[in-house]
Amino acid sequence: MSNFKKSLLLASICLAFTTSANSKVYKFATNIPSDGAPGILLQEFSDAVKDKTDGRVNFRIFWNGTLGSQSDYLQKVQSGVISAGITNTATLENIAPEMGVLNLPYIFRSLDEYSETMYDDNVKALIDKALSEKGMNPLGFLSNGFRGIMTSKEIKTIDDLKGMKIRTMGSENYIRMLESFGAVPSPMAFSEVYPALQQGVIDGAEGGVAALWEIKYGEVTKYGTHTNHTRLSDYVIISDKFKSKVSPEDLEIVYNEFDQVSKKSLSFVDNTQAESEKIGIEKLGVTINEVDIEPFVEAVQPMYQDALKDPKKQELLNVIFTLQGRS
Repeated sequence: MSNFKKSLLLASICLAFTTSANSKVYKFATNIPSDGAPGILLQEFSDAVKDKTDGRVNFRIFWNGTLGSQSDYLQKVQSGVISAGITNTATLENIAPEMGVLNLPYIFRSLDEYSETMYDDNVKALIDKALSEKGMNPLGFLSNGFRGIMTSKEIKTIDDLKGMKIRTMGSENYIRMLESFGAVPSPMAFSEVYPALQQGVIDGAEGGVAALWEIKYGEVTKYGTHTNHTRLSDYVIISDKFKSKVSPEDLEIVYNEFDQVSKKSLSFVDNTQAESEKIGIEKLGVTINEVDIEPFVEAVQPMYQDALKDPKKQELLNVIFTLQGRS
């Protein structure tokens, strides 16, 4: 081997060693699957960060609640045991009550309204303040689409929900919303929903109707209804320890790359979920229908009246109302 080739080989080995030595793997916890729309975007974000930091920031994503429930791993993010975790606004409202405003039924009536509100500087500042006061560093959010109700019988009007036992998240707003619809809310862990539907422990579940295909709920319950009552946001929270370990330059890359997938999530999630619903209809024989939402909107108005009386929620709610031209 010539001296030149030896020099090239030595340089390659040194470069590989340096890259390996500078690489750091950071734990990222989530309860979502890797093949759903949010999961695809999370992986895209992780890959882009690894590429643009030359491997210095390498997230290892733990899917499907491997590291516990959202509440469990959020505590570990706050303590620095885990570097990052994704948690929805329903979980966050139990820690920062202001976040409950984003879970009010029909606070968002369209994708445009949601986008305009969630990317407004004043709204973002109030959300960041609410979370930072509780020791959380929000990286940003992924839009997780409008939610509906999946049931064992067809829902044509709000009256059809009366007395039905519907699974929901452990959120005060979601529980009260279902009560306002006349249903019986049944909070339970995400992992328990499929067997509960299968065994008839519950009559249905609140969530993205695409779950009939994506999580195969359509194998055990056959009806989905687009009530579009909320549009859930999944926030990524990063730890203080992660922020202190990563260089300012790499941290800027992390924020910029997440901002890209956040904006992409607005249309990507809706398109992906619409396709999943079509597949569910074709392959699992589920029925998905629309309803007149006005009776649903009317039923939850007392929730707004109470939110406006809460000093922690009033400011954010009024900012959103002003943006949307509501009173």
